[in-house]
Order: sequence, then structure tokens, then C-alpha cells
Amino acid sequence: MSQTSEPTSRRWLLMAIGFCALWVLLLSVFGPGPSAPRLDGGGGGQPADFAWEMVDLQDRPASLEAYRGKTVFLNIWATWCGPCVAEMPSIARLAEEPRLKDRGIAFVCVSVDDTTDLVRSFLKGRSWKMDFFRSQEIPRVFQTAGIPATFIIGPDGRIAASEVGSASWDSPETIAMLEKLSTEGSPSPDRKTD
Repeated sequence: MSQTSEPTSRRWLLMAIGFCALWVLLLSVFGPGPSAPRLDGGGGGQPADFAWEMVDLQDRPASLEAYRGKTVFLNIWATWCGPCVAEMPSIARLAEEPRLKDRGIAFVCVSVDDTTDLVRSFLKGRSWKMDFFRSQEIPRVFQTAGIPATFIIGPDGRIAASEVGSASWDSPETIAMLEKLSTEGSPSPDRKTD
């Protein structure tokens, strides 16, 4: 009796694993998309680390220092991260937003992929107006429990807001926040963003 129950149990286990895998696949393809970010001022006014060393898409050394004094939309992502890839078109639309065009806002996307070739392959055929870099070392101030992770840095060099997880970044709230930040600078740590 144990010989026939063992194959039956194994069959049920395999069916359950298959069902779970199918459920995850269906949710990732047809599940709810990214929502608007909370923009709750989660940066706490901490100073950003502009000494962050990374490489550009030609593997040349680069640094966040080039963006000091600007409002910076900083996104940490990877090509293998489904939620990262899902939110990327909304970041591209935000970077093209007419209300933000002449405000000196930098859109910086830093991949944590193993090689720059992976990032270049992902971007092939896309004409997104963001600056792409790669780094596997993330400064303490930008470390999070997961990716995608986005930090909005004011012209004063302080983190005005942060969001971990996929979001629909071209929302009216994000546009308004970036407009205000690029005009007024970072909010104080005790003041919430609009």
C-alpha cells in the first residue's frame, strides 16, 4: 500500500507546485500594475551620497557627483527584476513630461546587474531620456530591503522622498512634487511633501 501511495503523494505535490508556479506567473502578467507612489517624505532629509562610484554604459567610471545641485530622480533597478522593468516606462514618461523639461531635473537609473552588457541589451531599441549607470556597491543611505528603490534628491543634496517597490511615476502628484522641489528645494525633515 505504501508503494502506491508514494507515487500518488508525489503526483499531488507536483501538481500543487505547478499550480503555485502558474498562479505566480498569472499574477505577474495579469495582476495589478504599479500604483502611484506615496511620496511620503521617506527620505527624512538625509544627505545623499554624491561620492557614489559607478560605471556608465561604456564601463567608464562615473559618479553621482555630476548631479550635485540638481533635483535628482534616482532609481535603483535591475534587468532581472520584474517590478523594476514594469515601472521603467512610467519613469521614461516622467522624464519626458513637458512641465518638467526645463527645470534641470536629472533622471538617473542605476542598475545592480552583474554586467553592463545586460543593461545595454535591455535598453537596445529604447530611446529613454534618462541617464543609465551600473553599480553593485550601493551607499548606505540608498540601501533598501528590495528593488526597485527610488530616491528623490533636492537641489540642496538631501533626500526629500523615497519609495521601495514598483510605482507609476508619471502621476500628477509626482510631477507636482518635482516641480515644487526644483523651484523651492528640499523640504525640511519635519515637513511632509505635498
